[in-house]
Amino acid sequence: MRTLVELYDKEPMENVLGSCIFEPEHVVYLCDIHDSSLRKEKAVYRVFQNRKIKTVPRFYYVDTGNPAAIRRALAAIARDWPGCVFDFTGGKDLVLLITGSFCQKNNLPGYYIDIAYRRFLPILGCEDLVDQFVMPRFRAEDLLGVCGAGILGYGHFPLSEIDEEFERDVFAVWDCVMAAPARWGNVAGYFQAAFRGGDEEQLEFRVPQKIYVGPQSIAKAELSALRRLRAAGILTELECSHDKVAFRVKNLLLKKCLSNHGIWLELYGYLCAKQTGWFDDVRTSLLIDWDGEDTRNGTRNEVDILLLKGMDSVFISCKMGPPSALALAEIKTISDRFGAGRSKTVLLTASAVKGVNRVLSTRAKDMGITLIDRGDLGQKDLGQRLIKICKSWN
Repeated sequence: MRTLVELYDKEPMENVLGSCIFEPEHVVYLCDIHDSSLRKEKAVYRVFQNRKIKTVPRFYYVDTGNPAAIRRALAAIARDWPGCVFDFTGGKDLVLLITGSFCQKNNLPGYYIDIAYRRFLPILGCEDLVDQFVMPRFRAEDLLGVCGAGILGYGHFPLSEIDEEFERDVFAVWDCVMAAPARWGNVAGYFQAAFRGGDEEQLEFRVPQKIYVGPQSIAKAELSALRRLRAAGILTELECSHDKVAFRVKNLLLKKCLSNHGIWLELYGYLCAKQTGWFDDVRTSLLIDWDGEDTRNGTRNEVDILLLKGMDSVFISCKMGPPSALALAEIKTISDRFGAGRSKTVLLTASAVKGVNRVLSTRAKDMGITLIDRGDLGQKDLGQRLIKICKSWN
């Protein structure tokens, strides 16, 4: 394919799908003149660059509410780009209707991609493209890039630091967390106090069972939790006297995580999704820059877990404690903004919400947010639940 013609759509992923599949020499976008900002052009260039696609984009702007103007633009494209192929997958209704009629009248080829069923339909000719059709595997950089955003990094540590041994340790710690999730904040607080002031490379500690962290604040050792961590091998040594605790942490990465209250739910959800092997991309603690420019004053957000399968995405917010209405609104806003029109939203919490907070449960349902709480986590089928959520469409 030398030239592909795309009818620019409000759903950004549909605008790059054809190019990611067929990698034509050029892709020509027919865009609305009333939205002529360079943002969409930069987004397309960014995706092609991320995927190392050599396709060169060109942009034609037209009044998409004017049938005569649309026909003139189509005639210009057909003249300027002989042998072009039209993608009928996206575009405004009027543009799509006129383009279909124009192509049929002028014997120009065109196709449609059934995204939900991952099928290629050669509407007008294009039978020779059937064998070339394979749905691409998109990554977080593609999904965010096509929306004009960028990835700044990760909130906790690079995912490259997670190896198989650490994955086993995460599941071991998670079992300890779920033994008393309401008290895990105290455990993390105690580790924070114990580690404070020590050397970054230090793994061995001997500290009081009660550590004063402020004029009216004391971090107390949760001895039952410490013993569970010792049995799981997370603490390789543990001695408890009447007023002291001596322990050794297995490694520095675990030390960093033990003082973080909410990280274990994020890591558990991330690994449950990753180990299904079903998703095309799985990320955790992803830092997003809204305008993709990495400017000091730009809008930024952190996504606890992001899942991708084909063009479908799942945005997950993780809360160890009872979530708030604000938490629902925040993750829904991010999901709608960067989900490229095919996103699902999940709030994952280690607290008991369903049947306890009916107001919040109802609000989540009304907002189109799937709520997964402590009772659901106890069934230990989180990975399959996330696959089912990603597959479901209203």
